[in-house]
Amino acid sequence: MSSQEKLAQIVADHAGREGPLLPILHDVQAELGCVDEEAEAFIAKALNLSRADVHGVVSFYHDFHSKRDARPVVQICRAEACKARGVEALIAGAEQAAGDRVKLHTVLPRPVQRRAQRPRRRLAPRPARRIEPQQTDRKRMTPQKPLGVRISDDALARACGADVLAAAFEQAGATVERTSSWGMHWLEPLVEIDGNGFGPATIADVDAILDGTSSKAIGPVAKHPFIASQQRLTFARAGKTRPLSLEDYAASGGWQGLKRARQLGGEAIVDEVTRSGLRGRGGAGFPAGIKWNTVRLAQADRKYVVCNADEGDSGTFADRMLMEGDPFQLIEGMAIAGEAVGASKGFVYIRSEYPDAIAKMQAAARISAGIVAPFEVEIRVGAGAYVCGEETSLLNSLEGKRGEVRAKPPLPALRGAFGKPTVVNNVLTLAAVPHILSEGGAALYASLGIERSKGTMPIQLAGNIKHGGLYETAFGVTLGELVNDIGGGTQSGRPVKAVQVGGPLGAYLHPDQFDIPFDYEAYTVADALIGHAGVTVFDDTADMGAMARFAMEFCAAESCGKCTPCRLGAVRGVELIDRILAGGRVRDLVEALPQMHNAPKEAPRSQEDEIALLVDLCETMRYGSLCALGGFTPFPVMSALTHWPDDFRRR
Repeated sequence: MSSQEKLAQIVADHAGREGPLLPILHDVQAELGCVDEEAEAFIAKALNLSRADVHGVVSFYHDFHSKRDARPVVQICRAEACKARGVEALIAGAEQAAGDRVKLHTVLPRPVQRRAQRPRRRLAPRPARRIEPQQTDRKRMTPQKPLGVRISDDALARACGADVLAAAFEQAGATVERTSSWGMHWLEPLVEIDGNGFGPATIADVDAILDGTSSKAIGPVAKHPFIASQQRLTFARAGKTRPLSLEDYAASGGWQGLKRARQLGGEAIVDEVTRSGLRGRGGAGFPAGIKWNTVRLAQADRKYVVCNADEGDSGTFADRMLMEGDPFQLIEGMAIAGEAVGASKGFVYIRSEYPDAIAKMQAAARISAGIVAPFEVEIRVGAGAYVCGEETSLLNSLEGKRGEVRAKPPLPALRGAFGKPTVVNNVLTLAAVPHILSEGGAALYASLGIERSKGTMPIQLAGNIKHGGLYETAFGVTLGELVNDIGGGTQSGRPVKAVQVGGPLGAYLHPDQFDIPFDYEAYTVADALIGHAGVTVFDDTADMGAMARFAMEFCAAESCGKCTPCRLGAVRGVELIDRILAGGRVRDLVEALPQMHNAPKEAPRSQEDEIALLVDLCETMRYGSLCALGGFTPFPVMSALTHWPDDFRRR
């Protein structure tokens, strides 16, 4: 088949879809290895678009390439969580070993490995160990009755060797079930037999686990302190059910929220969500009930529910875990939202770096189609642009456009996807809804938490931390409890120096601030943000001057380019911090910060003058940017400058 015939077939496969350009480009990239000028011209003509429109979209996203390259592509994340675990050593080793055999790219928060332009699995920030099968006496350990073994098929567990481990247990005569993940990532791959856990396990441990002599036994998984101390609502099924089993989902209370929602009607559903106190879990913390009611009251011939699953922050993985481990819960939450606002269709926009989550959600949407009908769920795949985590950028991308930020108003609730009223919520927000709509769920949800931060939050512990994983608990827990008591301190054993909460746009918090309760308003007062509740820990070897520079570099690389403060400010910010780190006169920076606006502007500028300019730049970005990317980038920069001034001294 010629390239023209292949292109014609791909376009035909997407006939009738709303905003088909991104799905078409993904298929062309996969089939032809690139989206070249010939493909752009063909697609433009077929969709009645200009060449400039198609080329503008192709050139905006990281995933699309204009030239073929047969070499495998390996991407290594160098974002904050990976930096905290020493990713620089991995990059150096990979560069030396790769040579010209592969295309090795270091990227910002996209922690996956890609081969042949397609995402496959997460690449851990340390050299991978190859585990070879070992010869063992299978007759001795094969039980009379097949032994039930449960191993997660979560992407992180698979990246740590869960697939080969499961095969080894099957070879040993055990029956293996692949389940969702408990979220104790430092113990993956985790093996569970009759409720008892063993981990982290390798195929070298199979004999001892089956014999009952393993030194990696952790006792009953459900009673492990990390699990037993949680208040799990959104992740109540984690580790307990098979992700794509309708039987497991229904047996654990699934579809009860949707059943009750259909009895209540739109106004009563919105009232339940409002009374629960549910706020958006994607970062903004906006009350979900208010947003839903705005869409419900809007007059239109069609409405949409859009799930923002473009989880791009370093050190966050709750969305991925839920989509891979409990996909029906997300679909049920979206269907309830559709009932509430009068929407008949929903889109799940998933980042392309999550191949396992994409596959799980596509399968779950097919399997549950008859249950949620007439509500329809379609999975859309992003193309490697961090800014598409911002809701209006996501909507542009969903429509097949460049992921540029839209000015507001109009609000997406009134004019969102394809110009229609749209509910845009994060994965964790929508996944919380089925519990809230179950009998008595709204009252229970509202009884948890503190002040205006109600319910539970799935908190992700990452970076240089001993017990990394997912910890769901009610709002109000302190940062010190999360890092030291629950997380066990640093993995390196060195003192904690800084903790970044809220992803690459979150402030760096000093150990002196560890008494701050996990609460939206408390973090706002501290010039910080909870964001998507990613907690990234750094030990005392971290260079906070370099981390401040990385924040500006990240913003410069991921800016959509729509507004000047973000587009140019981040570039100037990198240059400014480079000059600051290069040296100059230094005085006590903490005392100097309040007087920076009056600092002399003589040339050549001293280090203090450069810092004054950096402070002015951060204020301009914070208050002049269209969206949170430019508006929140000053948070990590200014917090690093305030709490660790010595890290900005002459190098």
